[in-house]
Amino acid sequence: MERSRILSGPVGRRRFLVGLTGAAAALGLTACGVSASEGTRQAGRSVPPGGGATRGLVTDNGTIQVPENPQRIVVLANYEALMLLDLGLVPVGIPDGTASEQLLPPEVYARLKDVPTIGAAGTPNAQAIAALKPDLIIDQFYKDKSAALTTIAPVAYFDWASSRALWHEQIAKVAKAVNRETVLAEKKTEYERRLAEVKAAYAKQIASTTWAPLSGGPNGKFFLGTPLATVMRDVGLRIGAGLPENEAGFVPKSYEEMDVLDGCDALIYPVQFDGKPTPTTQQLLDHKLWKGVPAVKAGHAFSSKHFVMANYSFAISTVDEIEGMLKQL
Repeated sequence: MERSRILSGPVGRRRFLVGLTGAAAALGLTACGVSASEGTRQAGRSVPPGGGATRGLVTDNGTIQVPENPQRIVVLANYEALMLLDLGLVPVGIPDGTASEQLLPPEVYARLKDVPTIGAAGTPNAQAIAALKPDLIIDQFYKDKSAALTTIAPVAYFDWASSRALWHEQIAKVAKAVNRETVLAEKKTEYERRLAEVKAAYAKQIASTTWAPLSGGPNGKFFLGTPLATVMRDVGLRIGAGLPENEAGFVPKSYEEMDVLDGCDALIYPVQFDGKPTPTTQQLLDHKLWKGVPAVKAGHAFSSKHFVMANYSFAISTVDEIEGMLKQL
């Protein structure tokens, strides 16, 4: 699986999610004060409130003590929420905007829509978090903000903001934090089974075609590559358009560079779960240069609802989408 320079920091990921939801106000907000306290600290490590059996957990902020089987988990970004759902857990607190009908499959939205919110991503409200009485807080992006929350509950920080880690590496860390590694192994096995089925059934189409994932960008630009590329390469698809082997995206290109797509047999672009492209992607689809791309003229520009990759359920659904595309070649 490939890494992504563009997605190596929280700004890249948030920019894409904000583009999907239209919630530009989610960026750049001022952090709320952190003052609530329901836990204690011992030797610099948070101890879960309420006592009970604990275990040591290695995080990117050192070893912390966490409950043997955490149940009341607050997450500071939507990615962690999706990861927990894959592990059979519903968080007790999520950031504003996580439960979005535009961004989520209906069954996922149904599980998250009534979960209390704890402030915008990146600006956790300590009072709201403390009121939920969590036994664990999970963070992958906001180290400076989450550090102060250790007075409420243990904070398991796994750096996705700058580590260049891939989604499957991150969910493995989360699974260990919540003691659900067996559940994760079952989801991974299901994913690998679907990969094997599609690779066997469409070996000829896979071997004979070149693909590119892309999305619309601002100011006459589009982005080449997305997290979807990880699954595309697992399927065995050859990624063209000059996207390096170890790159996922987003690599900015101007509309005038759209001829980079000419050597591709098929293209994948994002739509929301309501089936509509984001405004910037719609601008791309409406542009005359796009309409002249050979794959577009051949009817081989396909939409995907799973450009955001956070768990194996999304990855499996992406394989299903790709299978549908391969059937049309």
